[in-house]
Amino acid sequence: MKLTTSCISCLFITLSALTLSAQDERAWTSLSGSVIKATFVSRDEHSVTLLRSDNKKNLVVPIDKLDKHNQAFVEENHPFEDPDATSDNVQGTAFGPLDFGDTREQVEKKLLRSSTVKTEVNQELFGRTGLNGIFETSTPIGGLPCHLYFDWSDSGNLKEVSIRTKSLSIEEYDSTLQASWNEMVTLFGNLYGKSLSATSFPIKEDLQNGLMISSHLWRTGNGNSVLVGTTKDHTGYNVTARFTTERIQPVITTGP
Repeated sequence: MKLTTSCISCLFITLSALTLSAQDERAWTSLSGSVIKATFVSRDEHSVTLLRSDNKKNLVVPIDKLDKHNQAFVEENHPFEDPDATSDNVQGTAFGPLDFGDTREQVEKKLLRSSTVKTEVNQELFGRTGLNGIFETSTPIGGLPCHLYFDWSDSGNLKEVSIRTKSLSIEEYDSTLQASWNEMVTLFGNLYGKSLSATSFPIKEDLQNGLMISSHLWRTGNGNSVLVGTTKDHTGYNVTARFTTERIQPVITTGP
């Protein structure tokens, strides 16, 4: 069934569930002094949802019923973002917590707060390194680790996000990489429904350095484009998913 909202958010919800683990567990203390071990799941303006460690069930707790230490932890690590405060962003969700039109500062803050991506680069070095390639999805997509890359408008706002798998050698192109491509096409097919265009796995000899050959195209509910294909760069070959505000037109209208 084709979804009418930005389905990549669903992907990140799925990844979030996969990344909840014992390393995220902490002791939560109430004002009355009772303590439970649980993992943070989500929050709204007034409450937090916790996954209890003892029975693996969700528990909703009013924030003002937590002790001061845990209230501070929630506000510092999981600040509430009012959906109405970003209603002027009409371009729609880009990828996970990111929105098209976000500034670099907003992108950086959102990614650092997200449990679905990780980075080993010190935040103080971001100004020197830039954001391209330093964030990796916490859970592999298509069976391989994936890194995030960004493209910005002339005014410095986010207009495109790409996720690329780990680069592999030409010997692995028709085996491991094709298997990853199959998984990613299936994943986005489940999220977005029937593709507007679809072709077979790109032929490696057709790839040019730095260019992507797209095999599948989807349109999000808000009119943005999602493409999956393969790319060749100086490190090897990878599967790439591209999320863009550009309304790309389908070339081939038949296929899965």
